[in-house]
Amino acid sequence: MPLITRSEAARQMNVTVQAVYGAIKEGRIKPVVNDEGKVFINSDTLMEEWTKNSQFMRVKSQSYKPKKQIQTPTRVQEAFPEYNESKARTEHLKAELLELERQEKEESLVSAKDVEAMWVNVGTVVRTKLLGISSKAKQRLPDLDTSAIACIDDIVREALEEIAVA
Repeated sequence: MPLITRSEAARQMNVTVQAVYGAIKEGRIKPVVNDEGKVFINSDTLMEEWTKNSQFMRVKSQSYKPKKQIQTPTRVQEAFPEYNESKARTEHLKAELLELERQEKEESLVSAKDVEAMWVNVGTVVRTKLLGISSKAKQRLPDLDTSAIACIDDIVREALEEIAVA
């Protein structure tokens, strides 16, 4: 039965020394105490005790990679993506933004706000011109009586209301 120190056990399992101390304190690893009161760990049973009694391992190295998805009975939770995957996604989105900026500078792409402002302007001009039809008709055809002018004005307003509802 080869005995090793707690720090040697941590190196062997690739975890922190604090994780080994915690495992001993929680009873997940059984220590061996010599006559002088020094604490050692049985290296033959160390890995077996650790994996059997621990639900997770506190990993010290960068080689640990989380699972892609953690499934629970009620739903699926996504874990953080790997670094390379995240970096590739970021680079792709940056490239798309640069392409949009290029198209906008070449004026082959117009912003939605500009289009909306232009259509509001067109709608206002059309409305103003249509509402002016009755007064222009009165100027050009002086024989028209007021009831005919009012009828033309009503027809124009009715058309504008139909357009506004559509």
